[in-house]
Amino acid sequence: MKTALFVTDCSIDSALSLRNGLSAHARQPLRLTVVYPYDIPGGQSLSRDTLKPARTEALTQLKSWSGLLDTIGTDWLTTETLLASPELAISIHLLIRGYDYWLVDDWSQVANPALAAVLNQGSTRTRPLSIAQTPVLMTA
Repeated sequence: MKTALFVTDCSIDSALSLRNGLSAHARQPLRLTVVYPYDIPGGQSLSRDTLKPARTEALTQLKSWSGLLDTIGTDWLTTETLLASPELAISIHLLIRGYDYWLVDDWSQVANPALAAVLNQGSTRTRPLSIAQTPVLMTA
């Protein structure tokens, strides 16, 4: 079974994009890891008092968001939260875990030079979730 990474912002659009993208490739089952990167409120220092409510809120949002995916058969779905920026979360996961695909619903992430360098190191392939999207050409 192939593995895939999807980093979400827990928006309805990202849930619909993922659900539609997976439905289009239903013949190929995936072991999917969904990561929701979150942060503490701006201007606050990192402490137990600021981290705990931010993490609780992130877990609640991710659980609610994953409920929108119920029609895709989530037997092989793993959800995680990570205190990080989206770019850092993607980099961390692609560097420490082996994925066959990185599912993308926002091509601007692919244009990020740091992420491009991470993608070039491994065998992970980028798969757009929408046919209507046009990849950004990158030059070295």
